[in-house]
Amino acid sequence: MTLLCPLCKGDQTVRLFKGRDRVHGLPGDFTVFQCRRCRAVFYLPPLQAAELSRYYPDSYGRYRHSRAIDKKTYKGIRRFVLENYYGYPSPKGGKPSLFNRWAAFFLSLVMAKDAIPYRGEGRVLDVGCGGGSYLYRLKSWGWNSYGVEPSAVGAAQARSLGLNVHQGQIEEARFQDGFFDVVRLSHVLEHLTDPRGTFFEIKRILKPDGLVYVTVPNTLSFTFWSFGANWYALDAPRHVISYCPKTLKFLCRATGFEIVGMRFRSGPFNFVRSVKYYLEESGDGWPDWLRRINWPSNKPIRRTLKPFFFLVDRISLGDVMEATLKKTRQEETIRP
Repeated sequence: MTLLCPLCKGDQTVRLFKGRDRVHGLPGDFTVFQCRRCRAVFYLPPLQAAELSRYYPDSYGRYRHSRAIDKKTYKGIRRFVLENYYGYPSPKGGKPSLFNRWAAFFLSLVMAKDAIPYRGEGRVLDVGCGGGSYLYRLKSWGWNSYGVEPSAVGAAQARSLGLNVHQGQIEEARFQDGFFDVVRLSHVLEHLTDPRGTFFEIKRILKPDGLVYVTVPNTLSFTFWSFGANWYALDAPRHVISYCPKTLKFLCRATGFEIVGMRFRSGPFNFVRSVKYYLEESGDGWPDWLRRINWPSNKPIRRTLKPFFFLVDRISLGDVMEATLKKTRQEETIRP
């Protein structure tokens, strides 16, 4: 039987290793493959929707509200940065002065670094918003915010924050053509069984000058190369398709988008968790003191590793890609 890549439909697949649910410990073994054409990483045979939903229990982390949900309100000096550097509307109106723009620029190097620049009428859609923690922040910052969340539990959590969230798939929400200034997919793309369909729908509802922000694990990373099947971000079977820059570029070209910006930001988060997985799998081959270390929670280890992963990100081998997309003027469709 010919094994086809779920993204590009190519038949140049190679078997990598076996994977399983390491987060919730639910049963099932999954054979992980990589496509030599688009470099996508995926498992076969694919699970049907009902089967896959079993691996998203009500306790799934993204359905919970962040413990820091009310901490990043960005008032005072942080609000100054939002208004004078990121373009957020000011109650005073008018354009910021040259001095304020320069001051906000320097302040932005140490605070409000994760803020999305304000755009257009401020309509933003968070696809796969989970419990709505980040969407809640966007609303508090002044965005006209909308969310889409497949999980009934996650959508209910988000709505409890007073958010406008559709429970279901993005296509079912039936937003108007060209409605959004910004669409965000943060650690969502790898969960999509039909990424092309989702991107085509995003293209329809995005304004001509709108932007899409995508955050997704990077299979061309130092940590994936080091740990393989024990890579924390593999997260089988929830991560249906995993991406590297070439894979994401393929998806964008096939659906009428182009990548206008990309950066890599990993830090030691995935690395220390991958070490934990590796030590669990390696049996008694390592000293007991090494196995007793709580790698994910050990702050001295994480702080020691930060400079190293700063360099890893600079050479584009970081564990997480953050890409900014815009529509292409003329759609280019790649055929299998």
